[in-house]
Amino acid sequence: MKKVLTAATALLFGASIAMAQEAVTATASPTPSPSPRTAEAERVVVSGGAIERSETDTAQAVTVLSEDNLKLRTEPTLGDTLATQPGVGGSGFTAGASRPVIRGQADNRVRVLNNGTEVFDVSNISPDHAPSVSTLLSQSIEVVRGPATILFGSGAIGGVVNVTDNLIPVEQPPTPIGGEVDGRFDSADLERSGAIALTLSPFQHFVIHAEGSLLRTDDRRIPGFALDERIRSELTPAQKHNDGFGGDPFGIVPNTFIKTKDFGIGSSYVWDKGYIGASYNRFLSQYGVPDDPEVDDPTVPPERVHLKVRKDQYNVRSSVVDPLPWFSVANLKFVYTDYKHDEIDNETVGSTFKTKGVDSRIELLHKPIGLFEGSIGSQIFYKKLSVLGSEAFLQPNDTLSVAGFVFEEVKLNPVRLQFGVRVEHDSTSIDSSDPDLTSLTSPSQKDQEFWPISGAAGAIYDFAEGWQLALNLNYSERAPTAEELFARGPHDATFQFIIGDPNLDVEINRSVDLSLRKTAGVVTGFISGFYSSYDGFIDFTPTGTFEEDLQVFIYTPKKATFYGGEARADIHLLPLSITKANEQSDSKSVKNVITRGEETTQTNPNDLYLRIQGDYVHAEDSTGEPLPRITPFRYSASLNYETEHWIASIEGQRVNSQNRVAQFETTTPGYTFLNVSLGYKFQWGRTYNYLFVRGTNLTDEEGRDHLSFLKEVFPLPGRGATVGLRTTF
Repeated sequence: MKKVLTAATALLFGASIAMAQEAVTATASPTPSPSPRTAEAERVVVSGGAIERSETDTAQAVTVLSEDNLKLRTEPTLGDTLATQPGVGGSGFTAGASRPVIRGQADNRVRVLNNGTEVFDVSNISPDHAPSVSTLLSQSIEVVRGPATILFGSGAIGGVVNVTDNLIPVEQPPTPIGGEVDGRFDSADLERSGAIALTLSPFQHFVIHAEGSLLRTDDRRIPGFALDERIRSELTPAQKHNDGFGGDPFGIVPNTFIKTKDFGIGSSYVWDKGYIGASYNRFLSQYGVPDDPEVDDPTVPPERVHLKVRKDQYNVRSSVVDPLPWFSVANLKFVYTDYKHDEIDNETVGSTFKTKGVDSRIELLHKPIGLFEGSIGSQIFYKKLSVLGSEAFLQPNDTLSVAGFVFEEVKLNPVRLQFGVRVEHDSTSIDSSDPDLTSLTSPSQKDQEFWPISGAAGAIYDFAEGWQLALNLNYSERAPTAEELFARGPHDATFQFIIGDPNLDVEINRSVDLSLRKTAGVVTGFISGFYSSYDGFIDFTPTGTFEEDLQVFIYTPKKATFYGGEARADIHLLPLSITKANEQSDSKSVKNVITRGEETTQTNPNDLYLRIQGDYVHAEDSTGEPLPRITPFRYSASLNYETEHWIASIEGQRVNSQNRVAQFETTTPGYTFLNVSLGYKFQWGRTYNYLFVRGTNLTDEEGRDHLSFLKEVFPLPGRGATVGLRTTF
């Protein structure tokens, strides 16, 4: 650990010294603000590096949720917030724990980031663990669909979700004080949430930002019975007469409450060529897990399980323009995290998860070399994970990853070529070799080393006005994680007995992604298709056997194939531009003499459009057997109206039944939801306000999420209305 901290600290302060020297020599600007390249350097849509990119400037499929759209669709968890985006779902284990699922891939194949760095929770280990990041004050959520291992490591072999915020300011604001206040209420679970953020600039070059949020919900309200028909038919008479926890509840899912607090403070020194800043953040959360009668002893009252989460995170970030000869931008990121959560059965702690870690990276954008523009970088990642208690399924372990990467772009109008390579060394070790506590069959398996190598090449072809074709080819490798290698033991929160495999090798992915994009005209949108083939795909699958009264799940390698696609089309029903006659109040004015009263054309400020979107994933192993928990075919249609002040939408959302299921997995019926929303933007004094109301599942139809391990006991919410107000100043 000391070597890791020394190396990471050297990377941090070595770069900081060079940046500080640049800051001293830079000429102070009357209104300091970084270059746009600096301000946008944290966004995944800029490839996580220093090159600024929009969604259509990358060969990969990218989705960005931001501004008013993010406020309207924010849910208590990250997975539920993104669950209706093309190609993205949520794991939906419980109301307080839902992690993003991208194109049918989840957990250790989808990396969740906060401002481009690791969040260091344990949400990738088990579905009952929530991502420790709040969406209430997020500025944007960016999703890369498909392998992103070049810049973010082997844990991004299935995709990346990056949540950005303003905790570390990157520019000096135009006024000495600014901020944001948010409030929300949702009837489906009686959500009461609020958030406040303040940005202070007491004097030139220095900016301070503080923010905090609170969220609380009651148990989830549902249209009918919490349990599906199969489980209800197996209940004992005593359980059937109990309409509360451990019985046959109707209209509500007991023990699905959420209590979350998130607050932090950050400060930056900003000058005309960049910034350097630091922040502290604390995340606290408690949430319950619904009961599963299938694992209950009918003669004993079931235990109420809830999780209590605490995370402290320290960040340092900097971005500087022209820091060194040959380089035009340097980005530095350093994060240290101390995370802990308890899994509590009634009032007794059954297990405790602890992790401490460091993620540090530096990226340098070099100046153009002929036709080449790109960046080089390195990353050091260290995590120490401990699972303690009588229900611990993983002994204390350490993971160290050291990597270097290169990303380049060549512009050959109308074609742009993008390619990159990453070389990574991963080492994982576990403290114990006890075969009763680990999956090890020999003490020599305690220390494991892997060399994942990944490469990607893409092309973007602007073949006509407003038309674009993008192709992306990927070869990616992922090192197995500590739990996949070493786990052995019960995990009562998920009702599983988990067993790892110390003989696992790197997981290899070969994929191709093809997208057609229309960026202008009466019809805009995209259609994308992907094909992904795995060697050594590490599957988490049930065996059909039981140990300690829990179903046994094992990590096992296999060949697997994923293919499918996403599409979205916006059909604009109003003229894209309008003709406006020039004012004739003074026919002899210079303006009217020059224009001679001619008409001018301008963009129509009003937009009425029909949006149609859908996604599909097919996944199977080498024998043709379906893989578990794969997103069913989904599609939706909505009519949307937007003006300078109003935003309105009515949407029909259909999720088909999933009948292609793995062994020991059950089918899931489809459902249709009707949703509406209305928002109004207005200025009041010096404040800018966004008031919105959203109705979901207005027909109060029962729906169950096929991606959830607890779909048979935990339906989706019933009819609900959300009211919210966002005020900025």
